[in-house]
Amino acid sequence: MLEVLGLDHWAEVAYFALVDDSPLSVGDLESRTGIEHDALRGALVRLEDRGLISRMAGRPVRYAALPPENAVEVLLLARERDIQRVRALAQRLADRHRKARTGRDSTPLIEVITGPDGVARCGQQVFRRAEREIRGIDAPPYAQTIDGSMVNSSTNIEGRRVRSRFIHARDAFSRPDATLRIERDVAAGEEVRFLPEAPMKMVLADDQAGLIPLLATPRVLDSCILVHPSALLDALSALFETLWQHAQPFIPGGPADDEGGEFVSEEERRIVSLLATGLPDEAIARQLGVGHRTVQRRVQALLVRLGASSRFQAGVLAASRGWWLPGGPE
Repeated sequence: MLEVLGLDHWAEVAYFALVDDSPLSVGDLESRTGIEHDALRGALVRLEDRGLISRMAGRPVRYAALPPENAVEVLLLARERDIQRVRALAQRLADRHRKARTGRDSTPLIEVITGPDGVARCGQQVFRRAEREIRGIDAPPYAQTIDGSMVNSSTNIEGRRVRSRFIHARDAFSRPDATLRIERDVAAGEEVRFLPEAPMKMVLADDQAGLIPLLATPRVLDSCILVHPSALLDALSALFETLWQHAQPFIPGGPADDEGGEFVSEEERRIVSLLATGLPDEAIARQLGVGHRTVQRRVQALLVRLGASSRFQAGVLAASRGWWLPGGPE
């Protein structure tokens, strides 16, 4: 505890011994604390220098603890003055830092990354750079490594205490395995929301880095911009938070029983979740791996079962009956 006052472990042990029973000689302290002679001598010097103990007259030399409420308070006041001086220095350094960058070329604030593999590596680095939170907008196209694997958050932050929030655009469901991938990410702790359309694709690591495509609609993500701390990065962060507030949550779960005791199958739950994102029947069929007409029949059956007159109403009714949540409604 006394490290904040600049005392090491041995000095603290010796001081506590003197507080409990003093005055004590060096020999007495050695036997009571088990500290080696040389280490104990150094600890006593440090304690005496800080005004926590005093040396008694006579032979052998003995040491006594001064009243802690006074001695420690003096050291705390001195440390508070030191902290105030460091804070003032930090403010002066911050002012110097800003002045040094005023009018400087803004090129270092962004980097252009080219080539599919370079983009994939940069994406992985951004994910791994996050210490508190990774945020992003998921939309085509996707970065892929040389072996063809797709860069995503769940594999790059696995096992780390990093919050993950992603907004998925409807176009994200152009990939046949999109639903399964999103459900795996949610199961791993990712927070997911949906928008009918997203203005851009992006990944943000804390407030330290951002990655956005350089081209708006390439088939393959082969160029992007890495954004370092700047007004542009702040704007991207504000854009994400605004979209997050307007996006619709995605709440997957296992099969559930609703209030009426009706069984809700895994396929029905998925259809309801995909309906809520606004996907057309063709896209839902691709995600489920079934035929278009099969989806139409099952959607119609769900509308009848829920007593809904529209797809949107079906999503609202299903949510109110707990079909999206494991274990049914609360």
